[in-house]
Amino acid sequence: MVDRRMFFATGLASMALPAAVRAATVSPAIGVQLYMARELLAADFEGAMAAIAATGVRHVEFAGFYERDGRIIRGILERNGLNAVGAHAVRADMADGEVERLIGQCAEIGMDYVVAPIPLVPAFRSLVGKSDNAFRDAIAALTRDDFLRTAERFNVIGGKVKEAGMRFAYHTHGLDFVRFGGRYAFDDMIERCDPELVVFELDIGNTVAAGVDPLPYLKRLGSRAPLAHLKDWKPGFEPAVDRIPQTAPIGTGAVDFGAAMKAMAAAGVRYAFVEEEETPANRVIEAIGKAYRFLSAL
Repeated sequence: MVDRRMFFATGLASMALPAAVRAATVSPAIGVQLYMARELLAADFEGAMAAIAATGVRHVEFAGFYERDGRIIRGILERNGLNAVGAHAVRADMADGEVERLIGQCAEIGMDYVVAPIPLVPAFRSLVGKSDNAFRDAIAALTRDDFLRTAERFNVIGGKVKEAGMRFAYHTHGLDFVRFGGRYAFDDMIERCDPELVVFELDIGNTVAAGVDPLPYLKRLGSRAPLAHLKDWKPGFEPAVDRIPQTAPIGTGAVDFGAAMKAMAAAGVRYAFVEEEETPANRVIEAIGKAYRFLSAL
């Protein structure tokens, strides 16, 4: 079981800053990852956007465009006073043409970031239908070379995103903390991704779920982690890189968000997105509002 007080204490102590520097830090703006509202958006895209805006949230991150072009989406955002910070839109295994099409759509909407949500996981597709847990078995089959090839591909994609006037970011999962030769795969990603072309969206919840303290990584990455994801887990879970614990409403579970918000502010995280993936559709808007108010109060 993860003791959240012990889990975060070392990281916060290591991030101690002079008082003048602490006073200058700014907490990240709180937004929502729209994957959380996927059922609502699929059923009534504009109505769901209006409901999200009514919670007080102003910053959103997309995960799919629901067969709407960039111009239409931009208009809906403007009518509801919403800012599309970025989108989980591209993958390392996509062909260049598809990557460029999606980059163009993000630019048309007016985003600052284009995000890749996952590294290369070569075994996954071949295991679907042949394994009782293709996700787990595909992670077990990952090699260090898979991550090195991912970093190379991300540098190429990052160059294309930069040419389009945006930044490219990689969103982390628990699987980024598999070990090869006594070190985490994510350490290779940090070292091999060009800082001029690739930044990171550190998922605080996923990192905790893997049994890793996210706070030293926030300190290490600094301006290379302008984005973050926020999830919470029911206490008592067994940390693992190949499974996701049971979701808890933000602020009610195992993650110490007071410590996390301070660490993100010190590191310079610009936007932190709520993502309660397993919340039932009929409770999503309420959950977004509660999480937004709780985090904003911190």
